[in-house]
Amino acid sequence: MTPDPATSRNRYAFTLIELMVVIVIIGLLLAIAVPVMGRIEAKSRAVEELSCARATVSAWRDYALARDGEVLKGYYPQSQPSEEPLFDFNGDLIGPGPTQERWFWRLTPYLDDAKRTLYPSALKEFRRQNIDVPNHQYVATLYPAFGLNGEWVGGQGEQLTNALYAIYQYGDLDSCPWIRRLSDIKHTSKLIIFSSARFGDTSESGMASEAVEGFHRIESPYHPSNGFRWAAASGGNGVLDTMTQDPADHGYVSARHDGKAVTAMADGSTSLETLSQMADMRRWADMAWKRDWVLMD
Repeated sequence: MTPDPATSRNRYAFTLIELMVVIVIIGLLLAIAVPVMGRIEAKSRAVEELSCARATVSAWRDYALARDGEVLKGYYPQSQPSEEPLFDFNGDLIGPGPTQERWFWRLTPYLDDAKRTLYPSALKEFRRQNIDVPNHQYVATLYPAFGLNGEWVGGQGEQLTNALYAIYQYGDLDSCPWIRRLSDIKHTSKLIIFSSARFGDTSESGMASEAVEGFHRIESPYHPSNGFRWAAASGGNGVLDTMTQDPADHGYVSARHDGKAVTAMADGSTSLETLSQMADMRRWADMAWKRDWVLMD
């Protein structure tokens, strides 16, 4: 017996209402799934950056151990050229000048995969445009994922434009205020060495928008002599709770992981911390004994 075509159509075709219900259900599922997938991706980036920070601070320790405990400086003056040849990611020799004077190329030989460690997913597009190219030597030193606490650990170079060095040279200090050797560090689990860093807007940097994340140095919440230098929160509690548009407001620290920054300490440990947690001088200067400590009262 041949089925009636009209009956078959009525049996198998969707009505308009049924189609609308299906579309609404799909929309609801997408509305739930997209934020969840976004959170999973964000968490994955944070986990990756924590791993990269751990590798970076481990390399920092290896660098010092290879030099009888002398820690990496944030900036080396021209009078202190590298004691061994430095090479970029393409194997080209790095000559004297600002490119060689920053800490970056001195640390890379101690990393298994320096490019991916210092430019993880948060800087993936920046890496593609500015690092995976022949002429990357200079820009690579400016915008790695992590900034070094060179002001209080290693030193920022012997120049009077460096406030801490000027105080050390002309202030009434009994000893050098920044850490010079691993053995000098007393609070290894607290002292911040590296943190997620961020430079500035395109209007400031002149770079592509991807350059917003990444900077080679970070600054402590309190100036050595002038007091609090991070921007105060609207509540007036003296610390920032969230990242502003101007990274200089919070020492170039980037709280890019749901309001938290990756930090790496002198003992090799890493963590995710808010800007409020980091706005404590006991985390930056090993000699600090209170949150709002300054060198010159």
